[in-house]
Amino acid sequence: MKKLMLRYLSQRHRGTEEDIKFTKQDLNSVSPCHRVVILRIICIITLACFAATAVSAEEYDLAAYLTMVERYNPDLLIALKDLELAKTGVTLARSALLPSAGVQGRYNRNLIEQTQSMAVASMGPAIGEPLHFKDIRTNFDNELILGIGVNQVLFSSTVLSNYNKAKIALSLREQSFEAVRLAILCAAKKLYARAQLALLVVEIRESSENLSLEQYQRVQRLHQVGAAIELDLLSAEVNWRTKADATGEAKKNAELVLIAFRDLAGIPHSQTITLTQTYTDLPEIPEPPVLGNVLENRADYLSLLLSRDLNDVERKAARNLFLPEVSASFSYGLGVFSGNDDYKGNYDFNSASLGLMVNIPVFTGGARIARMQAAKLEQEKVTIALSKKETAIESELFELQLRLAEAQQRSESSFLIVETARRAVALAQRAYANGQATYLAVIDAQDKLDLVWLNFANIGFEFLSAYYDWELATGN
Repeated sequence: MKKLMLRYLSQRHRGTEEDIKFTKQDLNSVSPCHRVVILRIICIITLACFAATAVSAEEYDLAAYLTMVERYNPDLLIALKDLELAKTGVTLARSALLPSAGVQGRYNRNLIEQTQSMAVASMGPAIGEPLHFKDIRTNFDNELILGIGVNQVLFSSTVLSNYNKAKIALSLREQSFEAVRLAILCAAKKLYARAQLALLVVEIRESSENLSLEQYQRVQRLHQVGAAIELDLLSAEVNWRTKADATGEAKKNAELVLIAFRDLAGIPHSQTITLTQTYTDLPEIPEPPVLGNVLENRADYLSLLLSRDLNDVERKAARNLFLPEVSASFSYGLGVFSGNDDYKGNYDFNSASLGLMVNIPVFTGGARIARMQAAKLEQEKVTIALSKKETAIESELFELQLRLAEAQQRSESSFLIVETARRAVALAQRAYANGQATYLAVIDAQDKLDLVWLNFANIGFEFLSAYYDWELATGN
């Protein structure tokens, strides 16, 4: 079976009499079951990369490419930063529940003395006698003051709701990150297969161009000896030049795909790459899964559930605004003053206090009721969105099942069409050699062979693309 597959691929563009004999003998010798297996293997090999290997080329199989995408994709890196910001938000919300403490210190060195005239004695023993005044120094040389304060929220519905919302927002961001990651990896798988397809198209176009050039040169030689008419020569030249233009366009399209291929994984454009992924077999069409199991694995659906929980926390927070807020505080102060002989040189003090504050909201103009109503409406919106999402996911799974089945059926039909087109090319070439057909018939048969080969390769890509979409839809 393997020899049959390799021989088929190596001679896919040459329609000789030997090929006709090979097709009739070998294909008729295998069972229909084996023929389906051969079809799948051929489709897999068709999707493999046929790019020329350069000495400095970097080889990438699918696993290595996906690793590069996860590590260097800019969109994924941005989503990762958003996840880290959400973790920071939880830490910030938690800090409001913990006590806050501060230490304050102050030191003054007075350089100029400040005095004030004060009565220090009386001039006589009788009341009303004149007083004796003296300038008394009122400041100290050194002033040192230290203070410690601690505040603790004992009960605050706003602080609690903010913390709960931050935790749910973190879970929501984690699900969003996972959804972005899976979507990017799915796109990377499809882009890898598309790059292989684009390179294969280039090979098919180049092979067709070379064959047309050989035919043109052969007709040119025949025309020079009078064995071919000018119409055949002109037809062969037009066919060759048309194929050359098609080859140039295929190379341009392949380069555009490779540009997107590099950008998705952050690969430098100067790096030459070689795609080395091969497949042992095409994946089987999966069985329809249980919808409940799919919903448990879908990050976008879980995000909606978390959004509903977030609205529930918001609604409770609005209701808790009717409750009082209670906080406690403690402070301690120490002061030391020195360097004043008028006050016996030194002075110090310390103080400590414990406080309790209660804030009772009385009237807010209807803001709290409005917030409760808004949160309730948001919950109802999310409930409707969840029902809509379930229907959309179920429809998506049915659609992907149809795409996979249709692609598999088309691949089997395309295989038979390719075989028919190859035999038609061989018959046209033999009839032209015997003078029983014009060269236009040969050109037409070769063009049809190129078209069916491209269609065959494209169907294989469509199957893989649908399968990758199926993996994404089921949350794998």
